[in-house]
Amino acid sequence: MAYLRDLWRLPVGVRRFLATEALYGIGIGMYSLVLNLHLLSRGLKAEQVGALASLGILIMGAAAIPVSMLASRLGRKRLLSIGAGFVAAGSLAYSADGSFGYYIAAQALVSIGLTLIETTETPLLFRYCATRQDETRAYSLMFAVFTAFTGAGTLAAGYLSGGSADYRPPLLLAAAILLTLSITRALWLPPEKRAVVEDKHTSEQNGTALEAGKADRAADKAPPQSNKLRPRRKLWLFALFLAVISGALALTGSFLNVIVKFRLDWADERVSQLLAANGIILFICSLLTPYVIERFGRNTAIIAVFSSNLLLFALLYAQLPELLFMPLFLLRGGGTTMLSNLLDSQLMSAFADRERNLFAGMRSVFRSAGSSGATYAAGWILAGEDYRLPFLLTSVALALALAFYIKWIRPVL
Repeated sequence: MAYLRDLWRLPVGVRRFLATEALYGIGIGMYSLVLNLHLLSRGLKAEQVGALASLGILIMGAAAIPVSMLASRLGRKRLLSIGAGFVAAGSLAYSADGSFGYYIAAQALVSIGLTLIETTETPLLFRYCATRQDETRAYSLMFAVFTAFTGAGTLAAGYLSGGSADYRPPLLLAAAILLTLSITRALWLPPEKRAVVEDKHTSEQNGTALEAGKADRAADKAPPQSNKLRPRRKLWLFALFLAVISGALALTGSFLNVIVKFRLDWADERVSQLLAANGIILFICSLLTPYVIERFGRNTAIIAVFSSNLLLFALLYAQLPELLFMPLFLLRGGGTTMLSNLLDSQLMSAFADRERNLFAGMRSVFRSAGSSGATYAAGWILAGEDYRLPFLLTSVALALALAFYIKWIRPVL
């Protein structure tokens, strides 16, 4: 209970950010559920849908570094608000009929908007925080709110489509919600602090961190300056690691709705219900992430969650009845969420504020590089109507990522 009370005592900037994150979750949840199904209903082939997703990821990668440079000039808050507007415009464009070239333009709008959001949201959220412990908790809460309301958006989109082949109403409503998000964040979020705090982790060293009961937990609380690897080398190392992780998770993550729909031969409404339940699991796991770090230590938690995900994806490759597939699928969602939260929050916290814009940009570039190839490959696999192989490939890729973490990331994190 004390832990939960502490979550609601975060700074006002964090609380406002989290409140607006609900709108983002609803909008993205509606958009994500119906987009691939909308494109397939308009006559696009599965490999074309995969090519669109892959192209969108490449656009995000190409735009990430310029956006990180713009963030230093124009401010993170401004770019974050503009990004939501771009995604709204892309969702609106997708709702209309058009050629493959037209959908490429719509995807470009969405990808630029997502780049603006993903490059600025975490550094801005962390700027509102006072300590590294606040950063970990705020990031996990951000993801918890996002996933919970993504589930709500997914459920709403499933009911709005009503089993018909017309997926335009959810796309239009998503555009309206995302436009509201853009305006709300521009007007309501506090301005960024202009004074750069050289060491935001000093207060933790002076007593705000939890008592260290284990050597691993004590090491987790050390400030970024204690790492011996030079910041520039660490930027490249962490970014490469994220490319491996992103590629692994993109093998299934980009097509969850398609995989569930055709592997289980379900109607859209049942797919949306399962993905909404998945959102609840993601919400719970996001809330628990800071507690897991504080209870078991960063490295122990990361390795344990990695191992759990390896097992879950391997099991999902097997030919399973529905009643067994569904709980394993939900556990997979919770496991990948906790893994992403653990890695994203800890890697970003390892850098001083002045380095975070650049790392956020590099993170997007390398994530895009890893995800693009994996998404394209997954599209070809699904075009062959193999809805099990992506789970096996994800398990193998996560094993490689775990080896990367143990060998190169853990010693310097």
